[in-house]
Amino acid sequence: MPADIGKAVQRFLSAIAFLLALVVVLGAAGCGQRFDRASGAPPAANDLAADALQALEEKGSAHFVAELKSGPVADSAGSLTVHLEGDASATAVDADGSVSFGAFTVNGHVLVGEDAFWVEVMDQWYGDSTGIRAALEEARKQHDGRVWNELATPEGLRRNFAELFDGEVAEGPTVDGIATWRFEGKFDAAGVITLAKRLGAAPDAGEQELFAKVADASKVVLVVGQEDHLPRRLELSVHLPLDELRQLQESGYSSTDGAENFDSTLELSDFGKSVAYEPPDNAKPLDQLFDDLFAGFE
Repeated sequence: MPADIGKAVQRFLSAIAFLLALVVVLGAAGCGQRFDRASGAPPAANDLAADALQALEEKGSAHFVAELKSGPVADSAGSLTVHLEGDASATAVDADGSVSFGAFTVNGHVLVGEDAFWVEVMDQWYGDSTGIRAALEEARKQHDGRVWNELATPEGLRRNFAELFDGEVAEGPTVDGIATWRFEGKFDAAGVITLAKRLGAAPDAGEQELFAKVADASKVVLVVGQEDHLPRRLELSVHLPLDELRQLQESGYSSTDGAENFDSTLELSDFGKSVAYEPPDNAKPLDQLFDDLFAGFE
């Protein structure tokens, strides 16, 4: 199997898992309280994020368009590009996707249910029995549920967002006729490290130094409706100078192995509609995908 092509497909599947998990987490049922704000005044950043998550949980589903570009120079011709578009709820995901790596492109269709996952590549379906339910259960177990409670609930975001991100909220663009607020900032290295220590995952001095560089090179944007509080757009990017990126890759920490610069966007719309799909017939085991895809290569 050609190494570059194999890496592209592995990243394709990893990106699908990450981006769909993000949408599923945002659509997962939860509880919380949204707070009324003074008309015309920008909300605090932590309230903007918490109210957005709460509003999305109440709607229960959304149409999404997600894109990820990664590479030493994330927007160069040689970068990896992943594009996903579809509908997601707390119980189902139905999306089309593609990955491009150099001259090699894979197109696919992805279905995720509560207890199953399928991907269609070259008119053949592949799947396994890991679905939304198992993914959410696993996420909620991390550090005895403290990671979930601190980062994936409205109450957790209200407590922690301003600590994790350094930025400001201002008037945003009009999206689909809706006035918005726009948060723009970057990771706050000291705040992230403080939270990691509180969760029992304290990084050592070397990791803290590396993360400080990543945080300084990051950009985070969140666009939220002023009246309905629904999130319309999320952006996350990291652009390190090539010498610092190389230092990150060669640091010896498993968490930075294969690190790349990247740009990612997630756009949400058409909230609250039902998401359903028909399970495919005659799906092969997911671990057979690589053998079938590269059967013609030596």
